[in-house]
Amino acid sequence: MLENEKNMINQPELNVQFWHDSRMPYVETRQACQSRICYKAHSHTTFSIGAVDTGLSRFSSYLSAVEMIESGALVVIPAQVEHSCNPMPDQAWSYQMMHLNADWLAALLSETVREQIHAPIPQLKPSVIKEPELYCAFTQLNRDLFNPKIDFREKEQRLIEVLTQIILPCFEWEKANISHYFYDHLKDLMVYLKDVDTIVPLEKLASMLGISRYAVIRLFKANWGLTPHAFQLNLKVNQARELLKHGKNIGDISYELGFSDQSHFHRVFKIHTGVTPRQYQQGFI
Repeated sequence: MLENEKNMINQPELNVQFWHDSRMPYVETRQACQSRICYKAHSHTTFSIGAVDTGLSRFSSYLSAVEMIESGALVVIPAQVEHSCNPMPDQAWSYQMMHLNADWLAALLSETVREQIHAPIPQLKPSVIKEPELYCAFTQLNRDLFNPKIDFREKEQRLIEVLTQIILPCFEWEKANISHYFYDHLKDLMVYLKDVDTIVPLEKLASMLGISRYAVIRLFKANWGLTPHAFQLNLKVNQARELLKHGKNIGDISYELGFSDQSHFHRVFKIHTGVTPRQYQQGFI
């Protein structure tokens, strides 16, 4: 294995593989085979593209209607958009999921779309694309990324070509219906929540915004699709992802992010990502 390419870390008991290359820090991808793992509603700081290989899954988001997704379909999920995509009860499915750094992706796209890509509050709706040629292009791209015989410069070129020439031109870029109520306050609040090491109580959030607790809940649900508490847990999981990638001690991460103990961190991380913190970290170090 190349020093910079800690890829194809296989988790046999979970049938999951991760790929990442430190020379291409703006992309990571995973493949799961015959998985029964279910995910809690969550969001990513990345722009994500998923593909269903086998089985049937249920995709839901506060920005779109519930949709059943069959094999051969792609799901495009902009950054910060709450969603869940899970197999049907008592069934398994196989899928691929690619995460792209929003700032890196924005630099590839037109100025019109650029600001919407990495906004702190979701600006774009997710989309399900049922086009066989797009699915084939995406799965071939993933195979190329996982292939250790292909030079990383060639992988980067193929990634850019497939995204800009095949997949993203078919994405509708449909704008979400954004409420401007307290919009500026929410951006400042998000910066604050990223810096605190505990879960901020609802009462304190209400006091900071000068509105009722009920109004705070509605505000978070309307803009991020999550309750204040769920939003903060999701935020900490995304922060944990980055720390785990850089090899930080799991116990230290748990303490730094304000979890009550390491087992609490383990449970929260797994229901959001489908794997334990250690299993996730092994894909990147």
